[in-house]
Amino acid sequence: MSLLPVLLNAFIVLALAVWAYLVFTTVMDQRREAARRSGQAFAGLRKGTGAWLHWLRAPETRGARWRLALVTLLLLALLAARAFV
Repeated sequence: MSLLPVLLNAFIVLALAVWAYLVFTTVMDQRREAARRSGQAFAGLRKGTGAWLHWLRAPETRGARWRLALVTLLLLALLAARAFV
């Protein structure tokens, strides 16, 4: 058995764990931001959408957007590589 598929699987699992963590923290941050804006524990659709739009546009969240995008691309590249090995 070749070592490459085993290593690719390990890297896929690691990248998926990092990706899931980043997505979870992003969603929870957006829920918290929407709740802060609305003043209620569970914000409505308008405040939730506003929080997501703020996250997509705000300069202070640029690092989080780049990290999520890069980990997503890395995960997709690993999955594509695994499909051909």
